[in-house]
Amino acid sequence: MIGSTISHYKILEKLGEGGMGVVYKAEDTKLDRIVALKFLPPHLSSSEQEKARFLQEAKAASALNHPNVCTIYGIEEFEGQQFIEMEFVEGVTLRQKLPIQKQTDAVNYAIQIGDALQEAHSKGIVHRDIKAENIMVNQKNQIKVMDFGLAKLKGSMKLTRTSSTVGTLAYMSPEQIQGTEVDARSDLFSFGILLFEMLTGRTPFRGEHEAAVLYSIVNEQPESLLKLRPDCSPELERIIGRAIEKDPEDRYQSAADFVSELRRVQKQSAKVSRTMTQEIPIVPSERAKSYTSAVADSAPSPKRMRQFIVAGIILIVLAASAVSYFSFFNKKETIDTIAVLPFENVGADPNTEYLSDGITESLINTLSQLSHLSVKSRSSVFHYKGKDIDPQKAGKELGVKAVLTGSVTQRGDNLQISAELVDVSNDNHIWGDQYNKKLADILTVQEIISKEISQNLSLKLGGEDEMKLEKRATENTEAYQLYLKGRFYWNKRKADDLQKAIDYFNEAIAKDSTYALAYAGLASTYAIYPEYSGAPAQQYIIKTGAAANKAMELDQTLAEPHTDLGLIKSAYQWDWAGGEKEFQSAIELDSGYPIAHLWYATCLQNEGKYDAAFVEIKKAQELDPLSLVINQNVGEILFCLNRVDESIKELQYTVELDPNFPGVHGDLAYQYGQLGRFDEAVAEFKKVTDIVGPNNPFGLGFLGNIYARMGKKSEAFKVLDQLHAFAGQGDAVAVEIAEVYAGLGDKDKAFEWLQKGCDARESEIVYLKWDRSWDFVHSDPRYIALLKKIGLDK
Repeated sequence: MIGSTISHYKILEKLGEGGMGVVYKAEDTKLDRIVALKFLPPHLSSSEQEKARFLQEAKAASALNHPNVCTIYGIEEFEGQQFIEMEFVEGVTLRQKLPIQKQTDAVNYAIQIGDALQEAHSKGIVHRDIKAENIMVNQKNQIKVMDFGLAKLKGSMKLTRTSSTVGTLAYMSPEQIQGTEVDARSDLFSFGILLFEMLTGRTPFRGEHEAAVLYSIVNEQPESLLKLRPDCSPELERIIGRAIEKDPEDRYQSAADFVSELRRVQKQSAKVSRTMTQEIPIVPSERAKSYTSAVADSAPSPKRMRQFIVAGIILIVLAASAVSYFSFFNKKETIDTIAVLPFENVGADPNTEYLSDGITESLINTLSQLSHLSVKSRSSVFHYKGKDIDPQKAGKELGVKAVLTGSVTQRGDNLQISAELVDVSNDNHIWGDQYNKKLADILTVQEIISKEISQNLSLKLGGEDEMKLEKRATENTEAYQLYLKGRFYWNKRKADDLQKAIDYFNEAIAKDSTYALAYAGLASTYAIYPEYSGAPAQQYIIKTGAAANKAMELDQTLAEPHTDLGLIKSAYQWDWAGGEKEFQSAIELDSGYPIAHLWYATCLQNEGKYDAAFVEIKKAQELDPLSLVINQNVGEILFCLNRVDESIKELQYTVELDPNFPGVHGDLAYQYGQLGRFDEAVAEFKKVTDIVGPNNPFGLGFLGNIYARMGKKSEAFKVLDQLHAFAGQGDAVAVEIAEVYAGLGDKDKAFEWLQKGCDARESEIVYLKWDRSWDFVHSDPRYIALLKKIGLDK
């Protein structure tokens, strides 16, 4: 074939041959350029299956446009022969460079290979034959990953028999050997093998024959990198070890994560190299020694030497003074308070709203863990969501020194995240950056942003803080996205949205069964679902406990599951001491978690410990001053303390924050009713109905109570009919029904339904001690008996 012309290509020389093709160097006579042509070998050209696989290679590789991937120009056929026209790479295969003597060179190559794999994986392409022969190093020392002949494109037909082993033996992953389905993590296993080989010249799993190698890969531990290359970084051994874990779930879940850790090693190596250059004394050459001797012969006199020394001391003092001066006047003040404003969802696609909200919340949670940084809570900053507000103004309103703003743009699998850090005191730009990544890289981007922020705030991070920034709750990007969706719907606090949250948290757990935060989110949703949906609490008590305990089993540092257990133990199981203990444990783990203080305050309020409750609710308010539910509960507890005017003022302020928050209108209606301001009470209840809709029983009981006390008994009975209909649907409304009977003065019916509410452990039964709707039955033995049963008789 050498010297012949095929179509408009003149064949110059044979470059190589592999299991899936023969490659020639050729001249494209039309475009006057040198290319590489890959043909199916003659003995395979008659197989339709191999032709199909060959076409699959071309389609897969042509979808890639990356500097570290060999470019595909086209696919053609000539006299029944199919061939691919591709970039000609002037250089050598990586095999010819092994072993690589310098760790820094090996890591540099590995980062480029990882970048190429990330690009392929983002297009749904799994290479399945990563090895040194399939990687070229060009004359610019640039990596080119080649030969996607075994690539598996998502959605393409399966051309390989399930039981066959595709790939080169020593680089195969356990799942390839066992004939099971492979994904991108199989490439990462092969990549880990290759990196080991790049450093040592040998693969980590060895044997005297093929069967022994296969057994070693599936069953045995790899050879030690440091034993073969003691000069290598222990961190590099850890990285390779993780890449070649037997179970795909234990490996890196994306090439981006693998590359991120390699870049860290690269930076550490560069830092060490610079330090050594500065500190290691330079040994003079023979020529330098001769020069030194010549200088010594003409050395100055002792008097002249003393003058040199005095001048040198003066220069040192002046230099030190200059350094001190500039250090003092250019000293960067540490910023220790920050607000992360809601990232903008560019394009306003409601299907991606969870992403912008989730990134905001994740950054808040991550930065909140740093020991010397105070971060405003989610509900405070989300007050500004969707508003065109000046960051400096928002920062001053929130009482912080810096504000982070940002935007998120998603187009398919491509993600663009922009972030800017602003100094509130002078509106100066402190830092900003833009990240163009794949959706699969979202975890890495958030880590980078968190670290950049901490550095630009001049925070001195200890080892523990560094670990917190690097800690990931999951390595599974899909699970993380599902978790973000769960949190997005959890924050909406409506029955149908909470059900969506439950579904998303469960899906996240299905993707990663060790995802502690997903279990914590599930527990929090189960804990509040009965209150917002009217569903019977019994089944959710068990579910909350199971999810919270699993979360704590997986991560003992989480405060959220302790808070959920505290709510369940106090509000539904009536274990008041146990509930208090859980809330205290949560606060000990994270004293800045406002929900722990909030729910602890409501626990104390239900017990009748109003002064202690007020202390806790004020702590919650200090942490989260714009939280609707916290401000609402401040008003409730003020009312229990008979500070009625302050209470109503607090509730009215909460309405100003969000007129569409139903809970605060319900509380205002309750308080107006207790004060005899019935018309105002009814007006507030109508606002509740307008917000939650006619198919929600929220607050109906007290509305019926008000109608009865106004003398509008027919209206009260209409409400009773509505509540009985809800009860017939299985909604937990027994206490609401009892409240209407209380307004009508029917004690027997009121206690009958209170008992039903008690038996069903409805959430409102625990209000029995402080709710003034029950004042007229306090002397009734049945009331005392109920308090005793609930554990509130003390």
